[in-house]
Amino acid sequence: MNSEQLNVYGAELKSLLQLEGSPVAVKLIPAGSSDETAGKYPKLDRQMRHCQITDHVRRTGELFYATLEEQQCKGGAAALGLTQLSEKVKSGEFYCDSLRHFETVEAAKKTVDMIPFLSPKSNSAVIYAPLEKASFDPDIVIFICNPMQAMLLTQGWEYRDGGRVEAAFSGKQSVCSDAVARVIQTGKPNVTVGCSGSRAYTKIMPHELLYSVPAKDIEKTVIGLRMIAGGSD
Repeated sequence: MNSEQLNVYGAELKSLLQLEGSPVAVKLIPAGSSDETAGKYPKLDRQMRHCQITDHVRRTGELFYATLEEQQCKGGAAALGLTQLSEKVKSGEFYCDSLRHFETVEAAKKTVDMIPFLSPKSNSAVIYAPLEKASFDPDIVIFICNPMQAMLLTQGWEYRDGGRVEAAFSGKQSVCSDAVARVIQTGKPNVTVGCSGSRAYTKIMPHELLYSVPAKDIEKTVIGLRMIAGGSD
């Protein structure tokens, strides 16, 4: 699908779902392919967390790319395949002893072991753009939306082929692992409720959640939404 058609779908999704912000197109650049970004997109000029970048793009309409250097949260960067996960997080120590989110290190490690991560250092950069402005072929599209909008996205996605969306989340590494890594690994949509970091460092509202769709499914989702929610033919 060409970028012009994706841009049309991006604008249509905003209208059909009555989104306040934009769906965010995300593309991972494999290691060794940095020429895909050189001179084509502006580079993020400061450090931000992946969750912050995603929320910033949906609110401002800006587009840019970020490497490991610009990714402030290294746990998020590890989920995106930009680096190795630290031993402190991998062992469960960070979530148990530092954040006190688990009773035992073993319980924390059990959860971390189930969190999706892309292969370490498999990617060198991430491009972010509002879907209606993206000039690249994204891997996934992230919606920050309310539960009713998530319902409509599910109904649109199911309209042609049927099926069932199976949400997987742990309240940890939500915008990076749940909304990106899992969707890339499974090739299916995912719903996630956010995490302490994304709730603290972004402007995602208490009534909002995240819904992530493989870019290959955007067309069928829009077609279904036209029938479910009404809109142009």
